[in-house]
Amino acid sequence: MNNKCIYLKQKFNKKLECKKDKNRIPFKDCKECPFKKYKESNNSNSTKLKTKSSKLAKLERERESLFTEDLKHCIICGRSPVNKHEVFGGRNRLNSIKYKLVIPLCTCEHHDQVNCRGIHFDKKLRDEWHKKGQALFQETYPDLDFQEIFKINYL
Repeated sequence: MNNKCIYLKQKFNKKLECKKDKNRIPFKDCKECPFKKYKESNNSNSTKLKTKSSKLAKLERERESLFTEDLKHCIICGRSPVNKHEVFGGRNRLNSIKYKLVIPLCTCEHHDQVNCRGIHFDKKLRDEWHKKGQALFQETYPDLDFQEIFKINYL
């Protein structure tokens, strides 16, 4: 059995409402509700989080970089620990992994901290690495067309 009543609904304002009773209720009152009914647990109908495939997990573990041999220290400041960051994210994330366009960035300053203006929040820094990534790709793989693979031009 599931531990949530099928009539319990959370509204946008984070308040709970009983759909059967059509009233806002505190959670403790839901426990004593006469309409309480649980959804049948059925593996085919239950919602599951999508798990990473073993192939994708292996690709992420074995990421390499054309920019540096040392993936344990930040490419900008040399600090450790680091997050391995794909230069081209989103739909091009797997292409970045495939063509080794991965850089190590320190967790505290250059990767994803809002107050430190990490690469996820600093467009200028991100554009700089996009340009470096495209230039390195074209130098390393002269037979391949960057724009055809990544569907964008940064230079």
